[in-house]
Amino acid sequence: MIAWWLYQPAQAQELRVDTTLEPRPKLVSSVAAAAIETSSPSVAPIASIPLVPPAPPPEKPVIRLPAGANTTLLVGIDRRPDAKGAGLADTILVAILDETRQRAGVVSIPRDLWVTIPDYGENRINVIPSVARAQKKPMLELFARVIEDTLGLPIAHGIFVDLGVFERVVDAVGGVEVAVPCPIIDSFHDTRMPGGRRKLDLAEGLALLDGPTAAMYVRSRHGRSDFGRARRQQAVLLGLRDRLLSIGGFVRVPELYSAVEESISTDLRRYELVDLARRVLSLDRGKLHGLVLSPPLTRAHATDDGKAVLLPDRDAITAALLALPRAGAPGEPLKVPCPPADAALRGR
Repeated sequence: MIAWWLYQPAQAQELRVDTTLEPRPKLVSSVAAAAIETSSPSVAPIASIPLVPPAPPPEKPVIRLPAGANTTLLVGIDRRPDAKGAGLADTILVAILDETRQRAGVVSIPRDLWVTIPDYGENRINVIPSVARAQKKPMLELFARVIEDTLGLPIAHGIFVDLGVFERVVDAVGGVEVAVPCPIIDSFHDTRMPGGRRKLDLAEGLALLDGPTAAMYVRSRHGRSDFGRARRQQAVLLGLRDRLLSIGGFVRVPELYSAVEESISTDLRRYELVDLARRVLSLDRGKLHGLVLSPPLTRAHATDDGKAVLLPDRDAITAALLALPRAGAPGEPLKVPCPPADAALRGR
């Protein structure tokens, strides 16, 4: 079942930006179209306005992966085990597997990344599942289009899971061990608990997390940002891989997948998922790398209607993706002072 928790980068010397591809036509949202139709020139006389609008600026080229490399999108949907939740994208990861060089890595995309969604308009990337449902479009198709347009990273396959699947897999393997870099105290809605809340209280150091605790650990906004959260998600995925290997993961993968198959949506066939898990488990741990699209790759921005979002720096992100094989292990914490243990609870 580790097929959904992949880690997959590409060789820096072989990754390159493809400038030979034809730019993909831009789809104009209905909102933007309406604005175009209703706007009027304020200076130029009508006779001087060209009948054909000027050509848009050329789009950024797509990153071309080396032969033998492939990408898989992993999206965790906010549907909790109690069937509650907004159904938005809670976790967005792109895994890149370079089988030729036996390297793998994972790229965490922040939920608040400001993007243009075809036939919809501008919004945070995490609304794509809702937009796909409303437009009756495949989620993978919409995510792939937006990620390629925004980051230049092509997406080959996709795996979509909910929080309940994650909890069941962690419990099925006997928990996941992680190195907690900073103490965390947090609290989450959970109707399975008396009073409707479940507390997270972890000290610094190695910890063996059960399913519900691991789910809280990767969801907590400890430090009041998504970036530390993304690193914890990567660390837990790496811990799951290590746990599977310690209990004979090659044998357990089909069994685990059977237990959660109905809660997973993917374009991959069963045998392809199992084979993907086998290939990821066979990689040397030292050849697994992680990248979080945090500042300076993104920058904070307030939209006209007051949304706090992140704008991508396409050139900086491209450079970081090319350097991915030299990055640290997935989930490697930053060497910065710890925030207060209860930082996530402050201001609620």
